[in-house]
This record gives sequence, structure tokens and C-alpha cells, in this order.
Amino acid sequence: MVNNLVVFISGNGTNLQAIIDGIKNGILQNMEISLVVSNRKNVEGLRRARKAGIPTHVDVFNSNNETREEYDTRLKNVVSNHSPSLIVLAGWMHIFTNNFLNCPYPIINLHPALPGQFPGKNAIEQAYDAYMAGKITETGIMVHKVTETVDVGEVLGTYNVPIYPNDTLENLRNRVQFYEKPLLLISINNLLNQDTGVYRGKVRDMYDIGYNRLLVSHSNRLSSFDRNICDIDWKGHVLNKTSVWWFNNTRHIVDNHLLHNDGHIMVVKKCVPFKIEVVVRGYITGNTKTSLWTHYNNGERNYCGVDLPDGLVKNQKLEANILTPTTKGIVDVPITPTEIVEQGYATAEEWDYISTKALELFQYGQDVAAERGFILVDTKYEFGRDEDGNILLIDEIHTCDSSRYWIKNTYDALFKLGKEPEKLDKDLVRYYVKQKCNPYKEPIPEIPQSHKDTVSKSYITFYERLTGNNNEHESWTYNNREQVQEDYFRNNLNEFVVIIAGSVSDNPFVNKIKSCLRDQGIYSVNYAVSAHKNTSKVLELLNQYENSPTQQRHIVYVTVAGRSNALSGVVACNTNFPVIACPPFKDKMDMTVNINSTLQMPSKVPVMTLLEPGNVALAVKRIFNLINV
Repeated sequence: MVNNLVVFISGNGTNLQAIIDGIKNGILQNMEISLVVSNRKNVEGLRRARKAGIPTHVDVFNSNNETREEYDTRLKNVVSNHSPSLIVLAGWMHIFTNNFLNCPYPIINLHPALPGQFPGKNAIEQAYDAYMAGKITETGIMVHKVTETVDVGEVLGTYNVPIYPNDTLENLRNRVQFYEKPLLLISINNLLNQDTGVYRGKVRDMYDIGYNRLLVSHSNRLSSFDRNICDIDWKGHVLNKTSVWWFNNTRHIVDNHLLHNDGHIMVVKKCVPFKIEVVVRGYITGNTKTSLWTHYNNGERNYCGVDLPDGLVKNQKLEANILTPTTKGIVDVPITPTEIVEQGYATAEEWDYISTKALELFQYGQDVAAERGFILVDTKYEFGRDEDGNILLIDEIHTCDSSRYWIKNTYDALFKLGKEPEKLDKDLVRYYVKQKCNPYKEPIPEIPQSHKDTVSKSYITFYERLTGNNNEHESWTYNNREQVQEDYFRNNLNEFVVIIAGSVSDNPFVNKIKSCLRDQGIYSVNYAVSAHKNTSKVLELLNQYENSPTQQRHIVYVTVAGRSNALSGVVACNTNFPVIACPPFKDKMDMTVNINSTLQMPSKVPVMTLLEPGNVALAVKRIFNLINV
């Protein structure tokens, strides 16, 4: 659940350093910088990034050979390989066109002036001149979303900076730059760690849907070398379905967080993860800088506390399965069991349980894989505690992303010839990339579609051979996340709220109600349908919930409509569940009309009327409390 940042710089990189330090010291939580982009060569900001182990990309705009649009398109393609949660312009001296700005990721900029003042270059100099001319008494800083018009996007944060009578331009510049860094960090935190419950990972997107539940959507993104490489068709389905199959078949070893699955989506228990990846290896292999073979080939004979003998060759089977855990952070760092306990990642008892279960899971996985004609080479596990304190297996298990798989019946012959094994995992892409570039320092080359198709087919083949569900992929479809979420709660929750608005124009008000309900720990689902224009649709909607198979269900309907407000009456006379009307309004006159229409319900049509979204949430909570007495 780490948010990926891509940072654009053009110079010294002091604000980049502030972000790096903010992540390191915990001010910015659940974040990492996956790439730093510069439009100038050999600037200090690039050295800062490389010192921190962050991949860099340098691309200088040449107006003689290309247009701004062409340049921006190229940068957009570079960024898309990293699927960032946020793009941060930190001293970036280039104005983007819509060719870049239409990317699906939010983009923010730090500008040394207050909203509406001194857009563009030399803002501090302009502010100083304006002060000296008696036009202003202070300046400031803002962080804003980026649009094609310079420095006029939605403002995310501001800070007013005083100007003193004896100030020089240098004094003012130093003061502004001093306050830039905390404002930038605060704005990033507010944007990414706000209570939206959305976490964008390298290959999975997670949504906090309440009731200590997470919805996990597996994407087709393929990640390696600490960045996203490309998209592989149906990869998300294979990852999810493979994990689900293994989760369901390993509960006799250790329980896990899985509750529900549908296509590329699963619903899981929300757990507090241990910040350790438990890597288990049965063979010495790999192409990345963290692989066992890379370390061994560089002369290391003790890795994560495990002594390795001399004379091993790549892809050789180890005498016994071994544990090589790593930390979870910006960069995965190998760690010994002793260090895990000493550094507080887990207690001795916790690590003993986790390590024992990891080895048991891996041995079981190897046995099952062998029966299917595969070799489970290595894998990683993650564990967490649920709300009751139980240690559960979380994240994924034995997928082609978290594990290496080889074809069993050709391994021995290829190994004797010194050739690479036949593979059924993302090593197919890793190996291709390694032949083309240094993936830790250079841009990733475009992966040919034919190669991606081969990888997709290998993923699907693996899943169907593992599970015996031949040709299942022919019926796969991409499911709507919201629908999967709704279906899960409709069939598994006994208490929730159904919000029905008369129009989509009411959605901003509906969102306020949903936010207040969420603060009270109450799940809600919302629809927009007019009782005037489509009464049958309202009745059809009610029927979904009135005739649900779930027993002892408790629902509260919240209606959002004004004027004649037929909606509240139609809902109330067709259900035995409580109905709360919360009419929206623009001004006092509109409020008066809407309240009057809402209050004037026919007999035997009880509707509670509340105006404030927070009171709606409190009323719902009290209704549920009374039910549960």
C-alpha cells in the first residue's frame, strides 16, 4: 500500500531532498519515489537522487528538433512505466502541454507566490519589487494542481511569508525557500494520506471500504527493478485467481485474509502488516540486484544469516529451502532473523511462528507444483495481524508475480547444458529487459507486443494447469469495482445505508453524507434515480434490497431530493425500513421550500427529516444501536 511518487526537477533539488528526507524520517508515510526526471544534465538534484538509490531519467528538450507536444508525449510515456500515485514538480522549469497533462495521474507544483500573484518565472523577484514599490506587504508559497495555464490550478496549500523593511532580495529568497519544504510535505501528505481509503501500489490498487475490509483490485501492471515495466493482458485475473486458489487450499497450514473474490478483485480483512517480506528459496537464481544469485556471484557466502557453500552455480537446487527475509520500504533490504527481532520488526515468538509457517507453505507449494509439472523455485510471503490479534497470511500467495516457476520436465536437461530453465513467471520480462539495458540506471525499453502476448499466455497456461480449470480464461471479463464491492456488502453485511438521490447533480451533497457515515464506521451505497421521471426504477432498486437472501438485515434509506420530494414518499411507502430525508438546498429560500415538501408526507408514510449530513450519520448509528440492544 505504498504510494509511488515521480518527482520532476531542473536544478539543485533541495525540495527533492526534502521529500527524500520526509520519507526517510516518517513524515511522509506509505510513500516512495520511483523516479526522478530532469530536463537538465549534471544538476545537483540528480546527484541527490542517485545517492538515495532512486532511478533517474534525463531528457533535454530541443526546440530545434521537436515540438513541446512531442517532448511532453515522450515524458508521459516514461512516467506511465511507473504508474505513480502522484507527480510532483519540484523546481521543474518547463511548461507542460495537454499532451502530458492528460495523463491519469495527479500532478502538483510548488510555486513561490500566493494564488493570483506573480505566476511564472522569477516570482520571488517580482514579489520583492512589488514590496519595494509599496504594492504588497507580504508574499507566500502555494502548492497547486497543474493545468495548462501557468500557476492557476486548484490550490492545495498556502503559506504567507512576511517581507521586512530591511530585507534584501537574498534574505527574502532564503525565507521563502525555508518555508517551501514543510508546505510541500504537508500538501503531499494531505493529498495522498487523506481519508479516502485509496492506496495505489505497483501492481495492485487497494480501497478501504469500511468494516475493517479492503477491496484489492489486481492490475495488469508488471513491476520489477523497483519500477513498473509494462502491462500484461489478463495478468490481474491470473494473479487474483491464483492467490484465491492457494489461499483456499492452504488454510490448514495458516489462516489468511481472503473473504470474497470476483475476477481480478478480492475483498479481504484489513490487517496491520509486519514490515517484512518473508522470502523462501529452494534454488539459487535471479536477475535483480536483490536476487540470491547476484549476491552469491558477487562473492557473498552469508546472506540473511544463511551460510552458503562454495561452488554453487546459477539455477542450482539448494540442499534445503532457506529463508532470506527483507524489509519493506523504498528499497527492500536483506535482513537476518536476529536483526528482525533486535530492530523491532517482530518479536522472537512472532518471527518463530511466521518463519515456521512460511517454510510449511513453501514445502506444500513445491509438492503441489511438482504434481502439476512445475517447480516452485522461490516466493515471498507477507503476514499481518487482524483486529482480533490473529496472525494471518496476507497480500498474495504463490502467484507468477511473487514466485518463480519453472517447467519441471525440462529443468534437468537445461541445467546440465548451462541454459536457463523454461519459465512461467515475470522473469520472462526481467530477462528481456536485462539484455537491453541497465534497468536500475537507464530507461526501460518498450516491450514488443509479441513478447507481452507470450508472457500473458504463459500466465494463463500456468493458472489453468495449476487449477485444472482448462479454458476458463475464455469467459473472463473485467468487473466493475463498485459493483463487486456492492455485491459483497449486500450479501455479507446486515447493517448498511442505501442513499438514493433524485439526480446526479446532488452527488456533491451525497458525498458529504457518505463521508459522515464513513466517520461513524457505517457503510453506504448510493444511487441517482428520479421518482418523478422513473418511478419503476426506484421500485426496482428497492426490490433488490427488500428481497435479499440475507437474513436479519437492517437497512436505513437516506433520500436526497427537494422541491416536491416525491422520492422520499415513494421510498417510505414501499419499505418497512427507516427512511431519513436529507434535502439539499442552495440558500434559505430553497431550504424553506425543500423542508416543507419533505415534511408534508401522507399518513402511514413516516420520513425523518434532517438537514445536516453529520446528524444523518449520528441518527443512523443510533438506529443501529437500538436494533442491537
